[in-house]
Amino acid sequence: MFTFANQSGLDMLETTLVALQDITLEKVFDDQAGRKNLCAELPGIMEQGFTCIPGGLCVSGLGRPVSYEKALAWKVLDDDCGAHCICFMFVNWSFV
Repeated sequence: MFTFANQSGLDMLETTLVALQDITLEKVFDDQAGRKNLCAELPGIMEQGFTCIPGGLCVSGLGRPVSYEKALAWKVLDDDCGAHCICFMFVNWSFV
């Protein structure tokens, strides 16, 4: 579940802060290659705390394809040093 996005993230996902929670990561990484890249990188994110995901395509909340040069992902810790969430930053994204 997405819980927060800056204005650029909301623009890329074509949604609002209120509707953001209705978008799932599986929907954003709708194509096989995007899911495969993300699944391959998840252990690294959890172990090292961050990773760089190669560029590719994802899908906005309205179903439009979005290309990105790369995505950075990092683990956010809670007060007890446990995993709280994962943050994503998409670099040089644009609608296809």
